[in-house]
Amino acid sequence: MGVAAGRVAATGSMPRAFVALGILAAVHVWLGGCSSAPSGLGVRPSSEQDPKLAAVEFGLVSLGDVAWDGFTMPVVAGDGSAIAVQTDSVPDWPTRLGTTDAPKRNAGTVAMHAVEPGGIGAPRSIGPDLLLGRAWIDGAGGGALVEEPQPGGARRLGVMPPTDGAVQWLLEDGATNAGAWAAAHDDRIVITWCRRAAGARSWSIEQSSFERVQEGWLPCADGAGPSIAPVDGIEWSGPCMIDGVLTAIQVRDGMLRAMAFDASPARSEPAQLQSAVLSMRGTREMAWQCVSALGPTCTTGSTPLLYHPRFSRLAMWNPRVEEAPTLLPEGTTGMLACERHCLWTSSDRIWACAGSTPNPTRRVLVAEGTWILLHARGQSALLARPNGRSLRIYRLTFAPPRSG
Repeated sequence: MGVAAGRVAATGSMPRAFVALGILAAVHVWLGGCSSAPSGLGVRPSSEQDPKLAAVEFGLVSLGDVAWDGFTMPVVAGDGSAIAVQTDSVPDWPTRLGTTDAPKRNAGTVAMHAVEPGGIGAPRSIGPDLLLGRAWIDGAGGGALVEEPQPGGARRLGVMPPTDGAVQWLLEDGATNAGAWAAAHDDRIVITWCRRAAGARSWSIEQSSFERVQEGWLPCADGAGPSIAPVDGIEWSGPCMIDGVLTAIQVRDGMLRAMAFDASPARSEPAQLQSAVLSMRGTREMAWQCVSALGPTCTTGSTPLLYHPRFSRLAMWNPRVEEAPTLLPEGTTGMLACERHCLWTSSDRIWACAGSTPNPTRRVLVAEGTWILLHARGQSALLARPNGRSLRIYRLTFAPPRSG
């Protein structure tokens, strides 16, 4: 394991980035302004040390390596104590997206690792037919959402705990249930997902509530929430339900749109708030990349994030007050808010600044190379550096601001 610490000054220019989301190529990494670095990494001082710009102090610690399929974004527990990683997976899009009635078997294996202060624990694996989902449910009976393709195209959805890996299946009704998002409310969770009935081509968006019973989950009697019925020629992907607002990516006649609905429990059906065109040449694969390829960084607080394919960068969207998503700095591929600081990535760098959103005029170069932002809690963040079929996990911690 290695340790790096840095104090570097904010720089001004943003590199141009060309990103292939979902598949991340590992490149050589430098740690800017560091006194020492993890084994195998080069070190150099920051090229710009303008004392008039605010400096940021940070520490970067290597926690160890985990096996990875080179494609699927890992998911982390809310308290940062565990991480779920797809160690291998099928390469075909129809199985991944749930668009086929003949999915490939052995869809993949998901491994659970404890994240200790001193490193990553040994894997707890389960499989051989699981696809890692997009969210983590915290608390007793919680864990990572996973999906299991079934013969005939059905797909069931469940929760895989970090303790013993025994999946509790929440949805197994003979339909294809995919792309689920989970929101916790005390001892209740609300699952929002895309559903394709057996033998059908069109998708709906469904919601259902489950209540915690000891260390398991049971459907609530009043569990069904506002849903979007299937319509011929319309496909849905990446639903996200936050504070009564449902956002999802729609594909219709080649048009890719970000859609937002008021889906508060009092409504019998969602009411459209906003619609924003993302691409005129949309596909379901592109819709998946707009949200699912972001993994656990697809929200910041109560604001959804999405990848905007037309501008090749992330965007934030608060559809209750904004007509269209707000673009983040050029080339931004990931973002995390860490209390008083913000981290964001391009295809070959990590940047940081004070405040809750990226500010390219007050930014600090944290490290060069291809990195994945995984999780933030307080003034710490978990990051990953891809290296072929493995990820090296790091913990970055911001130092408190100096007085005076």
